[in-house]
Amino acid sequence: MITAGIFGAGFLLITLLVSVGVFERPNLRLTHYLQGRGSYGQDLGLGIFAYLGSIELTLVVAGLLGLALFRGLRLLAVLPVAVILVASGLEWLGKLIVPSVAPGEALQRFPDILPSLGHHVGKYSFPSGHVLRATIAYGLVLYLAERWELFGRDSSRLSPVLVLVVLLVGYAVIYLGWHWFSDAVGGLLLGLTLLFGLIAYLERKRTVNPGHAPIED
Repeated sequence: MITAGIFGAGFLLITLLVSVGVFERPNLRLTHYLQGRGSYGQDLGLGIFAYLGSIELTLVVAGLLGLALFRGLRLLAVLPVAVILVASGLEWLGKLIVPSVAPGEALQRFPDILPSLGHHVGKYSFPSGHVLRATIAYGLVLYLAERWELFGRDSSRLSPVLVLVVLLVGYAVIYLGWHWFSDAVGGLLLGLTLLFGLIAYLERKRTVNPGHAPIED
């Protein structure tokens, strides 16, 4: 929980800095830099990749994790999905409270031929929900692979891939003009706060009931 608290403090600091406008110029410069080196192929590739942080896909991932690992245990089976939903609620609350105006229409690079699913660029953009949910969903997969051997003994090989997925989701939402860099950082820090809080809870359960045998609620 100490680690979660550290990331939570980092999120609060970023939130304060965003609120007072510290990131305005760096955000715009970075977005122009990334988009200035883009192409339509990159628009398509990153647009498709951004789906990995969508609420639809991350809920599916969380649901499958709950069913696969905690089948029959009501609390633990719904816990990953519940955390994703709570995170999305905090995202919505953050966009109401923090006056970080989203990138304008001129910066939008998401191809029209791709379905946007549940994502729409609103007036405010802090924090990034895509990065927030990706951090929790794929961070949880990483934790379960490492500590619970979710995919077998060689599952640790997934670690760099899953870390790269989160980073590329952050890159994608900035490049596509959905979010600023500060939004992505805020989403990452909030996601890590919730992720490590969840991990702390699961570690306690794992200590009391070691192994892959069913865990008592």
